[in-house]
Amino acid sequence: MTRAAQATGRSSGNGFFLWSVILLMMTGACFASWIGSFYVVMHPENPRCYAILKRFKRIEPPKRFAVTDAPKGDFLGPAKLIERYGKLGPLELARENALLLRDYLMNYRESRRRIPYLAGRFQVVQSHALGKGDFFRSGAIAVAQAENLPQVLVEYVFPAAPQNVATIRETVAMGADITLQRSHDLWALINVTRHDDGRMQFTVVPIPYGGWQLKKGGGSFTLHSPGELMRDYDVDLNLTAGLPIVRDGRLAAGLAAYKEFRRKALARAGDDQAALAGPELVRFEPGAMIGIAANAADTGGAQPLASRGTTGRAPLIARPMPTPAPAVPLPPRPIVRNQPPPGIIGAMPSTAATPVPKPPPAAPPEVVASRPANRVISTAEASGLVERYLAGEPALLSGDFVVTGVLGRRVALRTRESLRDPAADPTQVGNGAALIVVDFPDGVTPPEKDLTFTRDAAKGFLIRDVIRGRNGQITIVAAERVVE
Repeated sequence: MTRAAQATGRSSGNGFFLWSVILLMMTGACFASWIGSFYVVMHPENPRCYAILKRFKRIEPPKRFAVTDAPKGDFLGPAKLIERYGKLGPLELARENALLLRDYLMNYRESRRRIPYLAGRFQVVQSHALGKGDFFRSGAIAVAQAENLPQVLVEYVFPAAPQNVATIRETVAMGADITLQRSHDLWALINVTRHDDGRMQFTVVPIPYGGWQLKKGGGSFTLHSPGELMRDYDVDLNLTAGLPIVRDGRLAAGLAAYKEFRRKALARAGDDQAALAGPELVRFEPGAMIGIAANAADTGGAQPLASRGTTGRAPLIARPMPTPAPAVPLPPRPIVRNQPPPGIIGAMPSTAATPVPKPPPAAPPEVVASRPANRVISTAEASGLVERYLAGEPALLSGDFVVTGVLGRRVALRTRESLRDPAADPTQVGNGAALIVVDFPDGVTPPEKDLTFTRDAAKGFLIRDVIRGRNGQITIVAAERVVE
């Protein structure tokens, strides 16, 4: 074979090799693009993927759900939230957060599991306006604390038109109570955060996007879905900001301000009954049709709710819908000295001569199994823990009590001994003269005013905090223990 033929053969062989490499690279690029496209579509919770999907208009912003069209789910109170998410490790919690946010961004179309909804009673710690640097760019956000489990923090997101932000912050102010009922409220969980101090923070969004107002008049506001905000105000989500929205220094400052607020509220009370009073938030739905959800898990028989509420540019037609269980927002506020109720204590010449009546015939509550208290203390011992009580080491309060005030499900108590002792000083540490304020949950009938009853170690009240007001009054904040 001539040299020319040999050179031609070598060049042909090199050409086939190069074409094979090029074809393999093109095949790999096709597979990579296919796999990449699949990943982008299935992971909208990733900020880059969400941006790509938005650019090619392959994803819609979260929409407003009618109550009857809401996805099926489970209603979880504070204890059940801790039970479900408190045992997850860092990697498991990160995966769960990705699933929660993915379901929300995809309007729960691809979700094959039951959605977690929030239930229970919570007190607002502080509210903030949302801005361009936050996950939700328009509206307000409120951080609240569970009444029976102070280690549970809830981050309520209120997406709304820019002109409604000031009203939301005035209405959902520090100290206000928000009660979420299982049969009415659909606040979907989208993020869970565990803090270094053991607290757990849960971010929730109201997927029906209704409204709230003060029960006795005042401010009211309606909410808007991210889809409506995008359509009417060109405000989109900012996934790069991440969740939770309130964290680090802003969260710590809010908790410190809330603690000071409770001290000031305690100092302003005129008597035990006044210590229980305060504004109350109730829910209402915009539009002529008011839907009542029997349960997100069983939607049959519920009346339809308007699928689209009025936007910030249209007039509102609202019908008030009172909250089934009234909530009392302000923390308990005591007095320096309280006189014995007429006709009750005056007739008690001595402890031995006065039989202790039995508690009211309501069914006795059961002990919460999630965080059992391991110690039982008296009112005098509890007063010694003022400003030093640790909610992470719970204690039970026992003793003989007299009801000195009742408002809704919040009850003011004093010990029998302190009411019979004219020298009892509620400002002194180590005696039983402190004011006791107890929250009773739904399903448990609070005792009536002037009733005297006894609680032993098995049925003691769960102490939440021991606070001193500016006037020196010591107040023990407690709750009745029940199983959800």
